[in-house]
Amino acid sequence: MRVVALIPARCGSKGFVNKNIAKINNKTLIEYAVDTALNCKIISDVYISTDCKQYEDIALRSGAKSLGLRRGDLSSDAAKSVDVAIDFLETLDREYDYIVLLQPTSPCRVAKDIARMFDLIKLKKCDASVSVVKVEEPHPYKLKKITSNGFVESFIDGASSEIPRQKLPQVYALNGAIYITKVNTLFNEKTFLPIATIPYMMSININIDSEDDYLRLIYLIDNNKINLNE
Repeated sequence: MRVVALIPARCGSKGFVNKNIAKINNKTLIEYAVDTALNCKIISDVYISTDCKQYEDIALRSGAKSLGLRRGDLSSDAAKSVDVAIDFLETLDREYDYIVLLQPTSPCRVAKDIARMFDLIKLKKCDASVSVVKVEEPHPYKLKKITSNGFVESFIDGASSEIPRQKLPQVYALNGAIYITKVNTLFNEKTFLPIATIPYMMSININIDSEDDYLRLIYLIDNNKINLNE
């Protein structure tokens, strides 16, 4: 089995400038992602996908490989990770069975998580696995929207915020840490969430889109709530 890890790190973020190279203990988020992939024995090769020479250099120094900087049409705000991954795989001169996507801005993962996800894929004989967390509050059934005439309505048609918490269905959110998909399935279904995707439960949901997210992560690390190392 051949497995390739891809670390997508586009520059030009507006909410939190250069969030992909924000540092935790003098180590950038890109470096954490590369290290996690390199520490997983299942992964054959680790690549960076970026439109920024600085990001590429950081990844290369950390042990990742690169196919060169991304094309302009894959570097905009509208570019999808799945399109970046498919273009990357089409450009490679080697074939892989699985691709692992590791977003630098979702750093709460270790190599053992990746290995356990592959165990799940093998056990359930499915095409993909994705890391998820339970959503406690706010529950989607209790969310509201404001209509065009200014009234409050349920965000989900037919849902009621009067349902006791104990009777609400359990819901889950992607935490962005790890996506694993068969390469053939990715090409066929054009998604990291194909029909046969098994969830991998995690307890932490941190996706660094803002400086507040970054400060929260630092706080949790400083108070021994999270350990980004193996």
